[in-house]
Amino acid sequence: MKSRFASILCAMLFLCFPAKAEKLVLACNEWKPLVDSQQKNHGLFVDILKTAGQRVGYDVEHQILPWNRLVALTKSGEIDGISCSTFIAENQDWVTYTEQAFWVTEVGLFVRNDSEIKLTQLKNLKKYTFGALKGGAYTNVLQGLIDDNIKLVPYPKEINGMKMLIEKRFDILFTGNILGNYIIQTQNLDDADNIIYLETLFLEDIHPAISKKRADAEIVSERLSKGYKLIKADGTLEALFAKHNLYPTSYNVKLTN
Repeated sequence: MKSRFASILCAMLFLCFPAKAEKLVLACNEWKPLVDSQQKNHGLFVDILKTAGQRVGYDVEHQILPWNRLVALTKSGEIDGISCSTFIAENQDWVTYTEQAFWVTEVGLFVRNDSEIKLTQLKNLKKYTFGALKGGAYTNVLQGLIDDNIKLVPYPKEINGMKMLIEKRFDILFTGNILGNYIIQTQNLDDADNIIYLETLFLEDIHPAISKKRADAEIVSERLSKGYKLIKADGTLEALFAKHNLYPTSYNVKLTN
């Protein structure tokens, strides 16, 4: 009788105190406004990531680190992965990507309203100069879309690129819609109201990428994908958009790639 009572008591305690969530350490570089060290919860993207993780038993610890450092830590297995990676086929030897994209970035053209630049055919843009972020991946995309020989003017940071566009140091800035508009709205740049977003040319899927130093990397990526789908299906994802007052440009983040 005592043994049976003890078993029942243990079962009740197990129900009252569920298994502790598994810790998962992921990192991204500063990516305002989606990943922002100045915000208490590090921004909308991190909120999405943590909420999706909770649904499938992960306690996500998120760090904001320089890109080269977080890549090195992921390769060595010192952290569990990169939260905000784009899919690069050759990186699959050291990370496993989630099938689910957690964000879709619309990348396109910012121009000065008084430039009268119109988008008819991409080849017609060859005559203009383009801002190019030093070390940025978008430059190769832009060249592939238009021409390898387009004239590029380098800049060190995104805010510098927007300033240089305003100052007419080049004609077109190719960057993320949300990022560019965030800079315009928050940085109090002179003549920022003369800048318009002309057109989206490229969609970039953002995935968590789990270090293959973890033997269960595929399982982790599958569970995170499942967690995202759960929070989208029950309206939690949309509530997070409203909480941060920040929405995907298309307001339709894809369920699968």
